[in-house]
Amino acid sequence: MSEALISALRPLLPKGLALAACDPAAEATGLWPIETAAIARAVPARRREFAAGRRATRAAMAILGLPPTAIAMAPDRAPLWPQGVTGTISHSAGTCMALVGLSEHWAGLGLDLEPALPLPEDILVTICTPTERAALAQDPSGLLSRRLFCAKEATYKAQYAQSRRLLSFHDLEITFDGSHRFSAQLQIACPPFARGTHFAGHSLQTGDILAALVTLPRL
Repeated sequence: MSEALISALRPLLPKGLALAACDPAAEATGLWPIETAAIARAVPARRREFAAGRRATRAAMAILGLPPTAIAMAPDRAPLWPQGVTGTISHSAGTCMALVGLSEHWAGLGLDLEPALPLPEDILVTICTPTERAALAQDPSGLLSRRLFCAKEATYKAQYAQSRRLLSFHDLEITFDGSHRFSAQLQIACPPFARGTHFAGHSLQTGDILAALVTLPRL
């Protein structure tokens, strides 16, 4: 499944970005000491996911010709990227992926993976704005709710690299254009982003996995 998803995502990646995947069910190997310390109290499943994310990150860095290095964890649990590097890590539905680029070219990157299943009805009010909930009635597949969630998660990750601010789900409103593209409009001011800022993204499905991708070039 990872190979099929990478094949689907790569044509959407701008030049200069590298994508790699690892199995989050594999043993938690390949961690550097500072990474091992960061998850010393984590449950085994979390350690395996964390290790897969770090292995995938180093594999993506190698594609860019960058040397391997530790990817520590900040107090907010976000990855502490090496000097000159930015990226995003996501794991879901049996796969883990890392997307990496040079920070001189990319202000933020966001990738999210989700199972291709509708969201539970009881959380739709929390996740979706009134406009988004109205659109759900026009969705025969039932997957629009999860696609909205996935797109918001990818956008949150991309903007967080600049704002360092955690947004609520209603702070972004997603609009799909009928194909693989979406726009995420910021409903509040979130410096350095003004209220009304649009973030462009891609959404796709491969097998039983949904993916959303947002890339913010350095202006």
